Amino acid sequence: MTTALPASLTADLETAGYFPQTAGGSLALSLRGAPVLGHLVRPETTFDGPEVRRHLTVLVLTPRHLLVSHLDDDPADDLNPSQVIATTERIRLSRVTGTGLSQVFDTEGTRVRGSEAEVTLGITWGGTRRVDLERADCGDPSCQVDHGLSGTVAPSDLALRVSALADGEAAVQEALAFHGLLLDAVDALDS
Repeated sequence: MTTALPASLTADLETAGYFPQTAGGSLALSLRGAPVLGHLVRPETTFDGPEVRRHLTVLVLTPRHLLVSHLDDDPADDLNPSQVIATTERIRLSRVTGTGLSQVFDTEGTRVRGSEAEVTLGITWGGTRRVDLERADCGDPSCQVDHGLSGTVAPSDLALRVSALADGEAAVQEALAFHGLLLDAVDALDS
């Protein structure tokens, strides 16, 4: 079962310009007929030496699920032509264990005082964990004993940064609006 995407989502995918039909098709397969409450489309281009790599993250909110879709370039080699890889995860809203919003405000620049210069949306659902390890020590600089490793394990499902300077102020406002919709949808599960 596939679902036709809302016109606004299709338009945002086309504006992002990174394989919009591929992104749309992948999302439509995962929607399974569910209505779309909101979406956020974030293209990103990075430079890896002489290579340009494109990436697209799309968040789609339904009454019961959060869809997280990633499209990435798969670099060509001697045996394979360049490809795009589309991965969409469908997360039940009841699995969302946390959301976070980091806001950066420009108080000294030319921007309007109090408006966000950038935001980072964080969403945790227990799908991925980040392990940060470092060598343990006893504090004695002359000690030669291996004290093993110490570290932390933290949830690391999704952190999505949007910058007014790089992406435009409208993109920051879209990210804030999506964050509000997500909070409302998660809170509605408790009522």
